Amino acid sequence: MIMMKKNYTFYKTREYQDWLENETYKSRVQIADRLSKIQTEGYFGDHKHLVDDVWELKWVNGRRLYYAYLAEIDLVLLLGGNKNGQSKDITKAKKIFKKYIENENKK
Repeated sequence: MIMMKKNYTFYKTREYQDWLENETYKSRVQIADRLSKIQTEGYFGDHKHLVDDVWELKWVNGRRLYYAYLAEIDLVLLLGGNKNGQSKDITKAKKIFKKYIENENKK
C-alpha cells in the first residue's frame, strides 16, 4: 500500500464541532487518530466520494465523518453521523459546505 506524505490542513465547521463535542471520549480519540493519519501520512483509510464535493470517512461501527476538499491539501470537516442517518447527514453536509463556500467568498 502506498501512502502519500501530505500536510493536510483541516477547517472545522460549527456543525462538525457541535457533533464532535457530543461524541464519547473513546470516539473522539478514534476520530483524532484517524485525522492525524490523514494529516501526517495522507492515509484516509475507508473513504469514498458521495455527491458533488462531499466525501465520507467510514468506520466499521457505522460512524461517518463528512468532509470536502477546498484545495489539494485543505479539507473542510463538515459533519459527523452514523450509518442509520446517512442519507439525511449527506444532504445536510452538502448544505453546510455550500454555506461555507458562500461565507468564504464574502471575505
